[in-house]
Amino acid sequence: MMKKQLQITLLFLAISNIVFAQDDALNQSGIDRGKIARVGLQIGLNSPSMEFTKINDPSIYPELGFMPRLNAGIYSEGGATENFVFHIGLFYSGAGYQTSDVTTTLDYVQIPLIFNFRTDLFNKAYLQLGGGFYGGYAFSGKSITDSEIDRDIISTREADDVNEFYVLDIGLILKADFEYNINEKRIIKVGASYNFGVLNASNEFTDNSANQDITYDFGAKNRIFSFNLTYLINLNK
Repeated sequence: MMKKQLQITLLFLAISNIVFAQDDALNQSGIDRGKIARVGLQIGLNSPSMEFTKINDPSIYPELGFMPRLNAGIYSEGGATENFVFHIGLFYSGAGYQTSDVTTTLDYVQIPLIFNFRTDLFNKAYLQLGGGFYGGYAFSGKSITDSEIDRDIISTREADDVNEFYVLDIGLILKADFEYNINEKRIIKVGASYNFGVLNASNEFTDNSANQDITYDFGAKNRIFSFNLTYLINLNK
């Protein structure tokens, strides 16, 4: 547990260094950031699922159901022009999957880096379209099967710590936002995004519950569709 807390702390420090490094680089380059320079909070609803890439028999592929999870965090948006902006954040993001008899939940600390094209719609309203990358660290997870709760399904892939899911997740993001400027200082955004995990989030593990050792690796990859609401403050106004 202490090791996981240390890794999460290091992740927070890493994102802080990235933000400050970008700020210093823009200051030294002489780029005018007056166009876009914002910080704020985002909260939203995830609809997570998983694609099991190592299940070759369609007849045993699980039927996945809707399972709402939360996402929330801090958000920074910047850009040298009004038309091309980037954002970076630090979020909690709920993931997992649900079938008729299994509910698996994973809790991630996630860092997205997204590049958007921003265009006018009408007075004070804009559309942002873009994509980018994300990295995630699963700090907890549990699986509920037939009313039995397994509270430790997260693995660091060390020899003495092999469970069903790996702590790291890396993937791509597609994002669309409707932006409305309440005034020069305050902005709200309503949007949707899709996370497409490219890293195998599941881990090879052995089940000996039936008095025989059976090794599994489903090749699970995260798929998360999200709706988000963001409140931003313009730092340059």
